[in-house]
Amino acid sequence: MKTKTYLKAGFREIRQSKGRFIAIILIVMLGTLLFVGVKTAGPVMQKTMDHYVDTAGLSDLQIVSTGGLTQKDIAQAEKIPDAKVETGKQFYYSNTGKNEVIQIFSYNKNSRQNKLQLIDGKCPEKSNQLLLDEKAENEENEGYKIGDVYQIDSDELKEKEYTITGFVRSPLFINNLERGYANVGNGSVDYFVYLPESNFKTDIYSVLYLDFTNVKNLNTYSKAYKDKMEQNQEKAEKYLQDRPEERLEELKKSANEELEPAQQKITEGKAQIAQGRTQLEDAKKQLAQQSAAIQQLPEAQRTIAVQTLSQQETQLAEQERQLVEKERELASAEEEWNKNAEKIENLTKPSYLYNERSENVGFQEFGDLAERIAAIANVFPVFFFFIAALITFTTMTRMVEENRREIGTLKALGYTKVEIAKKYAIYASLASGIGIVLGTILGTNLLPRIIFELSNERYDIGSALVFYDWPPILQAAAAFFIAAFGGAAMIVLFKDLRERPAALLQPKAPKPGKRIFLEYITPLWSRLSFNQKISYRNLFRYKSRMLMAIIGIAGCAGLMVAGVGLKDSLSSVSAKQFGPIIDYQAIVTLDSSTEENHQKAADMLQQQEKVNEILAIHTQTVELRKKGHASQSLTVIVPSKTADFDRFIHLTDLEENPRSLPKAGIAITQKAAELFDLSTGDHISLYDENQKEWKVEVKEIVKNYLGSFIYLSPEYYASVTDQSMSDNAFLLRTDKMTTKEEEMLSEKLLATDAVTNTSFMSKQIETQEESMANLDSVVLIFVVLSGLLAFIVLYNLTNINISERVRELSTIKVLGFFDKEVTMYIVRENIIFTLLGIIGGFGVGYVLTDFILQQASMENVIFPLVITWWAYVLSAGLTIVFTVIVMIVTHFKLKHIDMIDALKSNE
Repeated sequence: MKTKTYLKAGFREIRQSKGRFIAIILIVMLGTLLFVGVKTAGPVMQKTMDHYVDTAGLSDLQIVSTGGLTQKDIAQAEKIPDAKVETGKQFYYSNTGKNEVIQIFSYNKNSRQNKLQLIDGKCPEKSNQLLLDEKAENEENEGYKIGDVYQIDSDELKEKEYTITGFVRSPLFINNLERGYANVGNGSVDYFVYLPESNFKTDIYSVLYLDFTNVKNLNTYSKAYKDKMEQNQEKAEKYLQDRPEERLEELKKSANEELEPAQQKITEGKAQIAQGRTQLEDAKKQLAQQSAAIQQLPEAQRTIAVQTLSQQETQLAEQERQLVEKERELASAEEEWNKNAEKIENLTKPSYLYNERSENVGFQEFGDLAERIAAIANVFPVFFFFIAALITFTTMTRMVEENRREIGTLKALGYTKVEIAKKYAIYASLASGIGIVLGTILGTNLLPRIIFELSNERYDIGSALVFYDWPPILQAAAAFFIAAFGGAAMIVLFKDLRERPAALLQPKAPKPGKRIFLEYITPLWSRLSFNQKISYRNLFRYKSRMLMAIIGIAGCAGLMVAGVGLKDSLSSVSAKQFGPIIDYQAIVTLDSSTEENHQKAADMLQQQEKVNEILAIHTQTVELRKKGHASQSLTVIVPSKTADFDRFIHLTDLEENPRSLPKAGIAITQKAAELFDLSTGDHISLYDENQKEWKVEVKEIVKNYLGSFIYLSPEYYASVTDQSMSDNAFLLRTDKMTTKEEEMLSEKLLATDAVTNTSFMSKQIETQEESMANLDSVVLIFVVLSGLLAFIVLYNLTNINISERVRELSTIKVLGFFDKEVTMYIVRENIIFTLLGIIGGFGVGYVLTDFILQQASMENVIFPLVITWWAYVLSAGLTIVFTVIVMIVTHFKLKHIDMIDALKSNE
């Protein structure tokens, strides 16, 4: 009966303090919602992608050879353990009439890998039918539709006209805005086409698709998957290690066989010409004999004979001319044959490229986005969560202190410590439990979906697969139960309940008043009003209350600064990289197999009005290795002219002081230096594609935000590699160009047969900004929830302040204070708390943003710390607005204080 009555009293406490109870629920709910929601968003995105690639059968590995792939390659690939092999044919086609570049794939209805998703229409049933990329079904591409006749005028296909039967999505192109790059047309693929494989003339395959059974149950972004795929790739390379040499011999043999008829014709032609020359010489001798004989003939006969001889000489001269022409043609044919034979002899081994899923357009980008969100989730929600837990702890401990007399009464009536604590356990458990459940449900079902949908505009992977991620849920539950129930229980059981009932029944002795620092500043103190002096004395009299309020407000203001600061920092990567560091507008990759045409490309560029300057460079990828660190790939850039280098790439040290390209030694970008703990003067080993070791010295560590680079002078490159620098790319400095002008320049460069690709920095900037824009949704959520938490914290702290001082407030009302004066009695303190909290929040936000960016930076990306004035204005403005709203609510609440409370006795 006693317990039942006490429980009723506990629930009555909830009804009587609905504001406090609801505030705790909301604080716990917000903390759990953000913590669980954002912590779950990254795994949800990864699981969704994992489900998509498994359902679509995206290949784990693609093997591409520059010399094509034959049945022998397929046979070797099928020996790779745990691998299922499928083949494909593909090529790039430039439709000059429409200025489009299309990637054409072979279609096989029995394929189990890279399965197409039919968006509209049906799959091809005849050889003259095709499937078109859904991207082509828009006005920009003249609105292709089902039933249209599509023309492909290519020598690689048997037919030229096809009927469109449907529009599809392919898992090979996860990013719906990009289709990759090509070595024809303007260098950028507009969309893809799938044709029945029977339409391809060649028997040579373009790609082998490998699906590994030993990674089926692994998350495609997990370390376990990457480690296993690294082993699988090593096995694939081992099984195909002899194929480049063998394929080279096959290509030489095939090419020589094609040359044999020409060689036979040349041999036969030489024999015919030799025979003709012999016959010609014999005819000349006969004519000479005839000419001598004619001189002996009578005059009448001689005239006729001379005429006949002249005709024969004319015919003989014509035959000789024809013979000389044939000799010239034969010599030309022989020269052409010799050139072709030399080319065949100089053929290099074809390269076998092994492309994992990360090479897929959009796949790695999506994974990086999920990782960035996960990295941010390790800091921002945790700090948010900490502020929420701190306020919850404060609220519960204040509640226990307010009920001191009730606890003393219950002890006097014989209630045990456990029974007394039960009331607060129920209160805390209900408030925390409801908040945790609501926060978990809303956080799991709302935030990951919102973040995914706002980020999914660029990806075609279906809807989010939301699931309850139990580790963050359990962490949130444990933290809030400790903050709420643990705080209250500790106060009750280890402090108040140790006191005697008689002591608990007496109110706590008020803290003694002391002179505060301001009182020593007489000119200032003397000018303050009576009410202002009371407010300042109260602030310093209750230091714990003041500190808790300032910490709470500073935390919330800091969260808002960090939220906007994150957006500023993430969006400033391109502005910091392109211009201040990278000061060229395009990089032209040259074809190493056609070096004689490089000058042709350079001459063509010199004629372009908008191209201001060209720098020939050597670029390649090397691997940096150091014991105790994972190896990393870096891009090496060696300029042909060191004097011109500074105009294209501006090197600065970490303090942003200008640096020059070292003559002896390398300049390495900061992220690589950080990952490998490098400092100037260190000696490191780099390994090229042939695993040849370069021993180099680090002379400069330079600022860089995107990618990892190593810069060398041509002299130092020659000294460490034992070979002179040969250019394989051009850096271009140009005037501002439109997209159309860039495409035209790219097309002209490809037409020189010396260029394989032209990359414009404008495209990279656009891609980077789009990638960073995907995080805007996360930042917006942070700012909104931080603002909401700030409002609840302000309201809750003010509410606690009033409830603790209701007697004091009733007393001053009895003493004749007007309503506005009573309101200002509390509000004046809130204003000071708010201003100090805002100032503190600016510092907290700066530090928090810096810490989050350090956590979110990746192997090839560093985010600069950039917080604009707008972040501080927004944070301060919202906090002030919330304070004003709380002031208004407080004013009406204080107007209804019962003054009789001030006359009640303590008994």
